[in-house]
Amino acid sequence: MKKIIFAIAAIVTFTTGNTFAQRYSQPAHVVIDARDNAAEEFKINKLDEIVKLSRKQENQIKKIENKYDRLAGRNQRYSTYQGMKRLEEEKQREILSVLTPAQRQRLFAYQHRFENRYNRRG
Repeated sequence: MKKIIFAIAAIVTFTTGNTFAQRYSQPAHVVIDARDNAAEEFKINKLDEIVKLSRKQENQIKKIENKYDRLAGRNQRYSTYQGMKRLEEEKQREILSVLTPAQRQRLFAYQHRFENRYNRRG
């Protein structure tokens, strides 16, 4: 009799724990979105260190990033390498349009400094 009661209690405990775990766990896409947002924040912060963005520019860049994330996730047209490359180039053009000419100069000078360092022959 003790074994039956213990078995029933164990089954109830495990099924209740499993039910709560399923109910409160986050879906996989939420975790991926959080990682993607963290990566975008890192990129925007790095850009801010280089060119000193204003708050308005940061918000515009975040909107651009989110817009292109939605486009890439929704359209099958962008699932190919060429489609993703074209989408990324359009996104970069829009982000550059947000920057002032002086900020663009600073960004290009920063990029050029690293191109010379890593593209040497020898």
